[in-house]
Formats: sequence, structure tokens, C-alpha cells
Amino acid sequence: MNGPNPSRRFVSFNLEPTFRCNLECEMCPRFSSEDPHLDMSMETYLRIRRDMIYAHTVDFTGWGEPMLHREIYRMVRLAKEQGCVTSMTTNGTILNRRNSLALIEAGMDRLTISVDGMTEATYNSIRLGASFETVTKKVTEFGRLARGTGSSLLLGIAFTVQEQNAHELDLVLPWMESCGARVLHLKQLNVVSNSWDWEQSFLKYRLKPGSAGAGPLEDLESRISRLLERARPMGIEVALHSEFPMSSRMIPRHCLATPLESVYFSYEGRMAPCCHFGHHVSRYFEGRLEPPSSLFYGDIREQTFLEVWNDPSFRSFRGGFVSGDHPQACRSCYLLYGK
Repeated sequence: MNGPNPSRRFVSFNLEPTFRCNLECEMCPRFSSEDPHLDMSMETYLRIRRDMIYAHTVDFTGWGEPMLHREIYRMVRLAKEQGCVTSMTTNGTILNRRNSLALIEAGMDRLTISVDGMTEATYNSIRLGASFETVTKKVTEFGRLARGTGSSLLLGIAFTVQEQNAHELDLVLPWMESCGARVLHLKQLNVVSNSWDWEQSFLKYRLKPGSAGAGPLEDLESRISRLLERARPMGIEVALHSEFPMSSRMIPRHCLATPLESVYFSYEGRMAPCCHFGHHVSRYFEGRLEPPSSLFYGDIREQTFLEVWNDPSFRSFRGGFVSGDHPQACRSCYLLYGK
């Protein structure tokens, strides 16, 4: 766990432009947090930018809707000027022609749209406050603009599988092709903040104590297998962000949040191992509700990135992922187990 070579870009910066959002998706962990819904100041952002010489990628996502930040296009441009690959996940509702062109011109490399339903009824019931028809038009227009400007931007979608939408997986690839999206980020509903999340998630069929593990999960995995087979000849990349097929074994591993290779900056500028520690949030794990918790190791407003990254307590935290003696704070998170 020696200190990094300053000339080497070895980490991904995941930063949160805002904790605000214009939607009220029920599975969003923001609702289990009492943190104020505020924006990152440009002063804080510029302190992070100073240390982007260590970052190969800057992801502008967090738990809010990043395009609500009035300076988001400037933020992207400044990260590109530091030589970083830029990415963002958005709900797509704020994509109009002007905003789309501004993102493209700022140098966005990868844009992912969260679309958790493929029909008006399903999408609108999950992404409360948005319209499937409207978002479809916006994403399609964005794809046309990107192609028309000669941009190399990679357009993708994120689909969080849950009981409400799994039956629509067969519709995902045709929708993507019609919109010009080339990457599908597919994951389980694995950030479980309360019992409602648990009941919507397929995790319960293999992980809930006493569950027989037959039926719905096997049907889901058959749908995913068909999707994978169809995606290849269409030239669509599928990135699976949770174990497939899902196992009932709870074996700690590297963690889907990649804490050895990334760091999270909250909108305040506080530094955490991942976004799931970046706010005071409750967890629902193995049938019990864990009290709200967070885990910060420093503050970019007062320290440099290297000072925080090399802090003994942060090094010790990461060392647990190297030795296999995983931090106690992570053991009640399904991402540690690849779920």
C-alpha cells in the first residue's frame, strides 16, 4: 500500500455535483438520508480539479441529478482539460437540444441514461415525475445530435432490474437500437435501504433466510441470457454490474464499488470509499434494518487528495480488500458480495 506515483493516473474520481433530484424514484437511497439536498460549490470543485492529475476518469453522477447543477458543462470541460475521461449517469429528463449540445461540446465521453422501464406504465410507476414517452424522445434526439456533430460520445442506458420491470427486459435492446444507445448497464436492485427495496429486489429469492430460491429468479436469469445472446450480433455491449447467475453464497470479494480503484467526493467535498458511504444512509441487510451510517476519511476543502488517500486509516480500510479481511463497515452491503 505504498503511496502512488504522481505521474500515474491510477484512480477514478466519482464526484457528486448535487444531492438534488427532480424525480422521486421509490428505490432511490436518497430518501433514507437526512442530508440536505445541496450543490457542490465551484470552489470545492476546483480543489478536486487540481488533483485530477491522479485520475484517469471523472464520473459526474452521485445520488442527485447532475444536470441540475448550473455549472455542470463547465465542470465537464475543466475535467477534460485535465486529460480525464468523463462520464455521467442522468435520468435524461433535462436533455433538450441546448443542454445536449452543451454536454457534447464540453467533451463528455460517456453518457448513461437511467431507464428502468420499457413501457409508459412501468417506467412512470418507477421513475416518479418522469414520462417514458418524453424521455424516449429526448434520448433519441441526443443520439442524433451526437452523431450529427461527429462526437465520439458513447451513449448507454442503465436498467436496474426489479420485480416491477423484469418482464420488460426483452424490450430493452430494440429500444436502445431505436435511440442509438450502444451500452447497457444491467444490475440488480442491490442498494437496499429499507424493507420496501428488499421486497422489490430479486435478492430475496436466493438470499432471504429459508427461501427455496426457485421460480422468479430463474425466469429472470433466462431473460438475461436471451438478452446477452441477442446483444452480440446487434453490436450492443452489456455490462453486468452484479453476479450472474446469482448465487446464494455470500462470499466477500473485491466489491462492485471498486474501493481500491476509486474515491467518492460528496457535494460538500468530503471523501469516502464509495457513494454508499458518502451520505448518512440506512441499510436493510439479511432481514434487518441497519442504523444510518457514513464513512469519510477526509475533506478536499482542507486537504489534498494524496493526503487523504494516504491517510493511515484510509490505507487500512483499503488493505482489508487486499488481505481478505474486509472492513466491518462493508459487511452489511450486498455490493461486497457481488450481488
